[in-house]
Amino acid sequence: MPLPFGLSLLLLALLLLWFTRFQKSGKLLATLSLVVIATFGLRPVSVELARPLEQANPPFAVAEHPRIDAIVVLGNGHVSDPAIPLTSWQNNIALARTLEEVRLAKAYPEATLIFSGYAAGDPLSNAEVNARMAESLGIPRTRMQLFENNKDTHDEAVSIARALTGQQVALVTSATHMPRALALYRAEGMTPIPAPTDFTAKESQAPLPLYSYLPKGRYLMYSEAALHEWIGQLWSRLRGQSNE
Repeated sequence: MPLPFGLSLLLLALLLLWFTRFQKSGKLLATLSLVVIATFGLRPVSVELARPLEQANPPFAVAEHPRIDAIVVLGNGHVSDPAIPLTSWQNNIALARTLEEVRLAKAYPEATLIFSGYAAGDPLSNAEVNARMAESLGIPRTRMQLFENNKDTHDEAVSIARALTGQQVALVTSATHMPRALALYRAEGMTPIPAPTDFTAKESQAPLPLYSYLPKGRYLMYSEAALHEWIGQLWSRLRGQSNE
């Protein structure tokens, strides 16, 4: 990942500069660390890393799918802090996925809603927090089914594919994550219809100001997410979890 890698280079550079005679090597590594972090923090770089992943599957069009039996939303992150509103518990990724699920839930009032995701050290699972958010937006709890023990996308694919055999399923996850998620579900014999959300490679309809092209933490985060998915696809194939 760009930030840990860049900071590791910087740490090594400082060690060389402060404690050894290898001053030239230290300066070179320090420069390289800044170049790595700055490059992956640029908007054009983050967009080009994410674009092939996000354009692999178009947004879900309700008019093209008259029947959906179940809507699956994959988990992400949250902090269930009772001192703040429920709307602030989810991270931006989990919130975007939940909102897309709610949109589809209203389009398909008979569909079962599947929430997945474990607690990861929190008192509540991510599935539970996402379900509470959907309920606060008017979706009845009786329509929901929670899978609270899945720790990664492969676990989710195995358990959910087994539970929804033969059903017409819409799969909601981040657009960058969708290609890897689909490959894992297909490997389990399921062919869900993709419903990507949380797009990061967005095309502005107006000229962007020049400062948009300066390195920013947001774009560094987007680059890291895209790289995570490219590496994740390769790792899934190496482990025999998918063949796509």
